[in-house]
Amino acid sequence: MSATDPTTSALLKALLTAQGGYVSDGELARQTGGAREDVRCRLEPLQSEGFRFERVANRGYRLTQKPTSLNAWATAAFLLGQEEIPELIFLSSIDSTNDHAARLLAQNYDAPFFVVTNEQTKGRGRMGRKWHSPPSRNLYLSFASRPRVKQDRIRHFTLWMGARIARDLGQWLGVNIGLKWPNDLYYEGRKLGGMLTETRGDADTVRQLIFGIGLNVNQRRKDWPAELGDSATSLREIIGQSLDLNRANARLIESVWSAYGHFAAGSIRRPFEDLWPGLDALRGRSIRAEMGGEVYSGIASGLDDGGSLIVKTGSGKLIALHAGNVRLTTTV
Repeated sequence: MSATDPTTSALLKALLTAQGGYVSDGELARQTGGAREDVRCRLEPLQSEGFRFERVANRGYRLTQKPTSLNAWATAAFLLGQEEIPELIFLSSIDSTNDHAARLLAQNYDAPFFVVTNEQTKGRGRMGRKWHSPPSRNLYLSFASRPRVKQDRIRHFTLWMGARIARDLGQWLGVNIGLKWPNDLYYEGRKLGGMLTETRGDADTVRQLIFGIGLNVNQRRKDWPAELGDSATSLREIIGQSLDLNRANARLIESVWSAYGHFAAGSIRRPFEDLWPGLDALRGRSIRAEMGGEVYSGIASGLDDGGSLIVKTGSGKLIALHAGNVRLTTTV
């Protein structure tokens, strides 16, 4: 489902931002550019989406109930006023947003677009690992495009997207979110989110690009599977209160779209280099890394020009990891 009616979205945004307060009939009518009766007609269909409204004479309308899960109309309302966003395809449940985006691209669906879901039944991360994706708590979305760019332009893509998302979410919430190479959002040693970029093309050109992200928003520690309880965190745990999932969704979509716009317009190398030092969650830390069957222990020492992680071993040797698994350790 895609929310495409800007007038209804504007009405909803006015009521959402009033935070339970009344908005006058006159103010809402100005949003529609029509009669006050038009307000009621536009709001009525939203009740089937889980919204409830109350009208009081001489005071206007107020929002008395809204969906707690992801909702196309609520997300579209929070996106109003931003630069034009591509189509948002909302699904109540899907196997994987990346997989669904790939199926749509294979069917020649018009790109770019976003796939957003309330739940993934087969969510996955790098190397086919399962991504815990319960309904109505977190964000799961994929952005799909047909960039037709040279393969070498993709080297920093995931790190660039993560850097922008970490910066934008951090500024919004007033916290310091970092990046753990190569594709994780981190906060104080715990995983906040993960990214997965998948491409198709030929030896020279990327013709299809899918960027997926799972962001832990309202998950509580007691609700994590046992194997994740000590390693994961959520925005709710970080700031001490639950967030409006649709407001957070709009923020994430804005960030992804803006970051992709900079990528599509040209080089992201310089802006990425400006952002990375302040976000690098590994720099100066003792790590253990695996690549190609080899295990390396040492100190994470930034990135090389190709986006590979530099590890300084105990003997002083510098090793560049272009892929692999990394975990923090207490000693080198």
